[in-house]
Amino acid sequence: MNLQSDRSEILAGEYMHGDDFPKVPVRADSLTTLTSTDFPHFKNWFDSYVGTFASDDPAIQTNIDLKYQHTQRVCRAAVNIGKDLGLDERNLCLAEIAALFHDVGRFEQFKRYRTFSDKRSINHAAFGVEILRDKSVLSHLDKSEQNLIIGSILLHNRAILADDGDDRSLLHSRLLRDADKLDIWWVVTDYYRQKAAGVNNEGLELDLADTPGISPEVYKNIINGKTILFDSLKNLNDFKLLQVGWVYDINFLPTLRRLKERGYLKMLQSFLPDSEEVRDIFTAVFHHIDSRLKEG
Repeated sequence: MNLQSDRSEILAGEYMHGDDFPKVPVRADSLTTLTSTDFPHFKNWFDSYVGTFASDDPAIQTNIDLKYQHTQRVCRAAVNIGKDLGLDERNLCLAEIAALFHDVGRFEQFKRYRTFSDKRSINHAAFGVEILRDKSVLSHLDKSEQNLIIGSILLHNRAILADDGDDRSLLHSRLLRDADKLDIWWVVTDYYRQKAAGVNNEGLELDLADTPGISPEVYKNIINGKTILFDSLKNLNDFKLLQVGWVYDINFLPTLRRLKERGYLKMLQSFLPDSEEVRDIFTAVFHHIDSRLKEG
């Protein structure tokens, strides 16, 4: 995998919020003793960086807070799922660092474009990697682990994760994708509740029509366990089904168990039409989850 930055994925222009935001000093710590106690070093930088986006505008601050809080939950999810998988302390620390920085590009993205839609702005994953590299945030890690974290971040928002790369890199990429999706299900179900009550957040909208029904292509793909692509979406219901379809991309049983226990998919179903097609979709999805959990 080529982990060098692909600037074709990022719109040209200065991306840092404040040109004088400091680089991270290189530490003298031994690179062979990375443990969970090193995480505060990165968390302090992250908190300071996010603090530069504080705003008196409630519409801006709400979305900065939303992504900051999402990041904290993804960190916890990555560690908890990783523990269930039996990861050692060093790999748990690397998973937590990747989770901490997976959405670091979101803050400048929202500041500049007032949206979290990559399609309407920039690839936030590649953008975030540029920020980490420019400020030498990962500089005290060895190169292989810098690449592992960067690779996980670059791949966390891909529609499909290819099965190439070494086993350790794939494990971390899959872990971050699972932890991220698990919390996004919380974020979107919470937002759909607010939207139903008349509270809209333009930063989370995709300019999709809130019209009845679902698209035949989306129905066919999700029934057949296939990935739904953004280009096939015709309305907001299709987007909700894309989020339902993420279940086929979940990699680890501990993630599926949490998804079932928390009831996110049943919540999503409540925000979709009560049609035969939608019921068929959820029957297939719940069967998929139960089958995987039963197989172990």
